[in-house]
Amino acid sequence: MFRYFLFMALGAWSASFVAAESASVSEAQTRLPISVFSSDTAIRTAQISPDGSYLAVVFRQDGEEKLAVLDLQTRKPLSSFFVRGRNRSVGDVTWVANDRLVYGTRESRAWDNTPYDIGELIGVNVDGSKHKFLLGWQSGRMQTGSHLSRKQNDYGHYDIIDTLPDDEKHILIAFYPWRLQGNTWVSSEHALPIIYRLNVLTGKKKKRGMLPMPHARALADSQGQVRFSVARRGFGSTVHYRDNNDDEWQQFELGTLSISHAQPISFAADNQGVFFSGYVDGGTEGLFFMDLRDQSVEKVYHNGAVDPTRYLLDYQQRHIIGVATEFGLPEYHYTDQQHHKAVLHRALRRVFPDNEVVITSSTKDGGMSLAFVYSDTNPGEFFLYHRDDKRLEFLFRYMEQVDPARMAKRRPIAIEARDGLQLHGYLTLPQNQSKNLPMVVHPHGGPHFVRDRWRFDSAVQMLAHYGYAVLQLNFRGSGGFGKSFEAAGQGQWGGVMQDDLTDATRSLIEQGIADPQRICLYGSSYEGYAALMGAVKEPALYRCAIGSMGVYDLPMMFREGDIRESSSGLEYLRQTLGTDKELQQARSPTYNAAKIEANVLLIHGTADKRAPIKHARAMKSALDNAEKSYEWLQIKAGGHGFYNEENREIAYRRVLDFLHANIGQPDEPVSAISVD
Repeated sequence: MFRYFLFMALGAWSASFVAAESASVSEAQTRLPISVFSSDTAIRTAQISPDGSYLAVVFRQDGEEKLAVLDLQTRKPLSSFFVRGRNRSVGDVTWVANDRLVYGTRESRAWDNTPYDIGELIGVNVDGSKHKFLLGWQSGRMQTGSHLSRKQNDYGHYDIIDTLPDDEKHILIAFYPWRLQGNTWVSSEHALPIIYRLNVLTGKKKKRGMLPMPHARALADSQGQVRFSVARRGFGSTVHYRDNNDDEWQQFELGTLSISHAQPISFAADNQGVFFSGYVDGGTEGLFFMDLRDQSVEKVYHNGAVDPTRYLLDYQQRHIIGVATEFGLPEYHYTDQQHHKAVLHRALRRVFPDNEVVITSSTKDGGMSLAFVYSDTNPGEFFLYHRDDKRLEFLFRYMEQVDPARMAKRRPIAIEARDGLQLHGYLTLPQNQSKNLPMVVHPHGGPHFVRDRWRFDSAVQMLAHYGYAVLQLNFRGSGGFGKSFEAAGQGQWGGVMQDDLTDATRSLIEQGIADPQRICLYGSSYEGYAALMGAVKEPALYRCAIGSMGVYDLPMMFREGDIRESSSGLEYLRQTLGTDKELQQARSPTYNAAKIEANVLLIHGTADKRAPIKHARAMKSALDNAEKSYEWLQIKAGGHGFYNEENREIAYRRVLDFLHANIGQPDEPVSAISVD
């Protein structure tokens, strides 16, 4: 069964790729079923082994996420396995030798299905042998005959500092101990991280020192010497450096250079300097180089308008070769123009001109590279590049059921807010339509420190496929445009963040794109809050509002939900929502239901702890008291995010029914639109 599935997931190789590019005009006239957009991804990630013999693939089968090793010569699977335990899945996968890899584990809680790392590291050979817990709370439970060994369990999380490419038995890690708080293990705020040399076969650890500050991140040079460390303290950062593992750490303050939130990136090829990132004068993030011989710091790259989205490293993931940014569409600045991986990346971008290209992994010598290619209409495809004969081989798709030819383009837009600030976002239009359209305003979640990007979005594509324009705006408070832009959203839930969405909506009406009588707000979590708050503040602008898994009572966020359960979470709430209870009430949809004129749909899962269902029930009660009409969908055992495929399809179906009833095409009756 597994072998059959994997070959189906691989498709018929390039033959299936060609077929996807040739959708006929008649096919384009037929609505795709909702399951195309609600289905889970078939392949999540893939990594090539150091010698190019194998491919590690994380995929879904029968509702479970599994890790398989594929022989690239025979194209046959050698082994497959999944993480045992309820709600467990595969985390990051790292090759540590030609025939062995390690992987982390993630867990989805019943009340919040978003997977999170739980501090475990497991090693396994390509044939499935020597499958062993190396780190984590289960690493001490090693069976020895009929008795458990007395190896101490590891309570903490880890960061792989260096895979030590010339040592197939060991890796370097930083281990961050946890402490017991009541019945829960939590991150220790004061413990120094421990540097270990970890045996990836046995799990034995040898201490190699300590990092100089709690929560510090570190870099090793090409000789495996841990010589550079960065720790963040509030908005500041403290750098430590040394000449080798035996030296004492020396401190260097970045505050005098007006660089904050620093993060280590890589050593220079000669080991004499380090590249790191940091925010400049409270603005956007830049790339810097520090010469460890004299501690001088120089700016390598800085875009004053947008933060880098990622940094490109060489084949061994040791040295930086470029910076990626995304103001609207992806762009690149190569710090090492002549490096053969930079040359390859430029060439692949020419081969796929309307796509983004990410080289996810390469062999040790760079002879073979795995490329992930995606766009606004293409969820993603994996290709294998062979340097010797310059051959590009199609492997498989991220979402096999999606035909890019049937998807809608997502184009960058810029609008001017009422105070003159220029804002950026994306507009997705139904194919072959551009004027007087029903429009869904779909703000991003978070809402702080994240942003909408140019990529494939299943929910947005579903809405566009069924005839709706979709507006996505990076309002004030969004990430990616510098710390000042993020800070402009502090305390502005229901304030300028909401006004930015209003201004963007009005701009598209003025351009003739959106029909002013057919506009709806839709979103989940913060997006759900913004949907209902938009209906409060602009009752004449929006015909309907859909809140899914939303928070609607700001004072309640200090009493209910998991954010308030930690000191950092409480501080986050104070910064983002403020402490003025009267202002919180004034900006809460539950306290302003009487102002709502739009038709409302509330969707919520009973097991959501991030945004407890009490929020939705309070909103429901407020609408009842104000004698407002609304629709209600309660999903049993649904957590925050509806990561369950069945729950997601139920929610999507109800959303489309509601939109068709409220802002559907005037020349097409609702009953004529199939969402099956």
